[in-house]
Amino acid sequence: MEYKLFDLHCDTPYQLLKESQALKSNNLHIALDKASVFNKYAQIAAIWSDCDLNDEEAYTAFWQILNNFKYEIELNRQHAAICRSYEDLLHIPEGYAAFFLAIEDARILSNNIERIREVYDAGVRFISMNWQGENALGGGYDTNSPLTHIGKSIASLALDLGMVVDVSHSSAKVFDEISEMAASLKHPIIATHSNSNSVAVHPRNLTDDQFTKIVQSGGIVGISLAHSHLCGKGSTVAGINDVINHIEYFLGLDGQHTVCLGCDFDGITNTPCGIENIGELYKLADAMSAKNFSDELINAIFYQNAHNFLKKIQ
Repeated sequence: MEYKLFDLHCDTPYQLLKESQALKSNNLHIALDKASVFNKYAQIAAIWSDCDLNDEEAYTAFWQILNNFKYEIELNRQHAAICRSYEDLLHIPEGYAAFFLAIEDARILSNNIERIREVYDAGVRFISMNWQGENALGGGYDTNSPLTHIGKSIASLALDLGMVVDVSHSSAKVFDEISEMAASLKHPIIATHSNSNSVAVHPRNLTDDQFTKIVQSGGIVGISLAHSHLCGKGSTVAGINDVINHIEYFLGLDGQHTVCLGCDFDGITNTPCGIENIGELYKLADAMSAKNFSDELINAIFYQNAHNFLKKIQ
C-alpha cells in the first residue's frame, strides 16, 4: 500500500527552537527523514503560545519560533515547503513535506487585534482561540467560559480573512459560539486534535453533538494520539487499538468524510505503544487493514479527507 499522510496538528516548530533541533533529522517525533516513508506528506504545524509567558512575550516568541521554522524550511528547500493554500499544495513535488501554519492559543493577538492580519500575511491559515484556562479571548476546554468581546472580534476577523478556526481546546460555550459564527458565514470549523468523549471521558474530547456539528459544517476532526485523550483523563498507557476505537466510533456518527489524524506529535510526551514517531505511523494503517478497513477508507483518514477539505475551502 502506498502511504500518504495529511496530519492536522503538531507542535514541532516550538520544539525545534526550544531544543535547538534540526528539521531534517532530530530526536523529536517529526523530522523530514522520518516522514520520508510517506509518498505524500502534508502537516498543519502549530505555533504554541507558551503558558509561562504573558500575552506580549508570547507574541514575540511567536515570531522567533516562526522565523526559526522558516529558516529550517529554507535549509531543506529541496525537500520541504510552506503552503498558504490548496493551490500551493498542488504545486508541491511528490516526496516533499508540505507545511501549513497554525496558531495554538490566539491570546497573542489580544493586545492588538489587527495583528491577525500580520500573522495571516506571514502564512497562518489555522487558528485556535484557546489552549487552557481562561485567557483574554475566552475559556479553554477546562472552563465553562464564553468568548470575550475581544475574542469574538478576533474570531470574526479570522473567519473574514478565510482562516479556519480550530475548536480543539475550546470550552463548550466557545465551541458553540464559534460554530454559530462560522455557520452564519457558511464556513466550516475543525477540531485538529480531539477524540470521542463517548469512548474516553476527557474534557478535551468531543461530545457526539459537537462532532455532529463539525460534520454538518463540512469540517474535519483529527484523532489525537495523547494517552489521556485515547483512554481517559489520568491514563498513562495507550495502544494502536485505542486509536482505532475512536476512529470506528466517529465513523459510526457518519464521519467517513470527517475523520482525519491530528496526532499532536511533539506536543505529547508519550505516544501510543508501537508508534514512537511519525515514521512508524504506518503501523496504524496496517492495524486498520487487519481489521478489514478498506484501502480507500484508510487513505481517506490518513490523507484524502484533509486534502478534500482544503480543496473545498479554497
